[in-house]
Amino acid sequence: MASVQQMKNPLLVGRAIRAQLEHEVPKDLPLERDFREDSHYTITDHVQGLHRSLSKDPRTLDLVTSLVSHLHAFARETQLTHAEWTKAVKFLTRAGKESTDYKNEFVLLSDCLGFSALVDEINHPKPSGCTDGCEPGPFYTDDAPVVPSGSSLAKTNTQGESMCFLGTIKNLKGEGIKDATVDVWQADGDGLYDIQYPDREEPNDRGKILANPDGTFSYRGILPTAYPIPSDGPTGDLLKALGRHAHRASHIHFTVKAPGYDDLTSALYPSHSPFLGTDPVFATKKSLICQLTEEHDPKRCADMGFKEGEVQGGRVWVWKYDFVLPTVEQVEELKKERAGKSRL
Repeated sequence: MASVQQMKNPLLVGRAIRAQLEHEVPKDLPLERDFREDSHYTITDHVQGLHRSLSKDPRTLDLVTSLVSHLHAFARETQLTHAEWTKAVKFLTRAGKESTDYKNEFVLLSDCLGFSALVDEINHPKPSGCTDGCEPGPFYTDDAPVVPSGSSLAKTNTQGESMCFLGTIKNLKGEGIKDATVDVWQADGDGLYDIQYPDREEPNDRGKILANPDGTFSYRGILPTAYPIPSDGPTGDLLKALGRHAHRASHIHFTVKAPGYDDLTSALYPSHSPFLGTDPVFATKKSLICQLTEEHDPKRCADMGFKEGEVQGGRVWVWKYDFVLPTVEQVEELKKERAGKSRL
């Protein structure tokens, strides 16, 4: 084991390390045995032992220990070659270089491998009967106006056919939840979000709706259509290599919040949309697919709040869904149950 004097000796240690030693002297350990594959002491054992000796953060140690274990097991299981490893490093390097504030390739990669969906399920487990959740995606903004139930979220001349959404927010007992808010954002009839338009001046197809005291809410807007996730980067290349596409089914995003209840971030999908079974980010779930109806009667359209001349496409698509939220206590209890099972 090196002494402090050795670490500061210019014959042994370069200028950069000597400068760092003015602030912190790292703990050094002797190398007492060789590690070798197909022996009783492999590189995996050596890495894990070093981390156990030096790490001061138990949670970080747990995470990295598991990561190293699975990563090394992957290399052994697949007999990973140098060429394949080099290709993977280049892929990840490219993902970092091509990431921007609006297109993070690492987030896309996590989404397209189902990892984001898994993390969401782990952090927000849903008791049976509750609405399934999913990740919010890259198009959320915090500038949506706060509006009462029944409002229109679409600006005049927004591309697409007219839609009326009718929802309820209930608990597992079937009771309406008071003081709930519903944050909504969606694409328009061209499959584009407002922030994708270069001349955007204010939010469109967005709103923070104050639900009624009985947990019901509604809004008027535009029926969204399918659109692709960014596919011009390394994640898009990976999808092509796997025979997959980058197209998401039509959907509407929701974040539902109410005092005492676990926040829900989810998305709903019309049953008529393509790509429901091949969602590139694995956010589509069967329980979130909805059967829409068409309303052609002008009087009924007026009853939903549409004024004369406002109905686009000659019909109003009627979309209904009942959101069911678990309490914070119910979610925490489910987490404890899962944690107990994982330790068995």
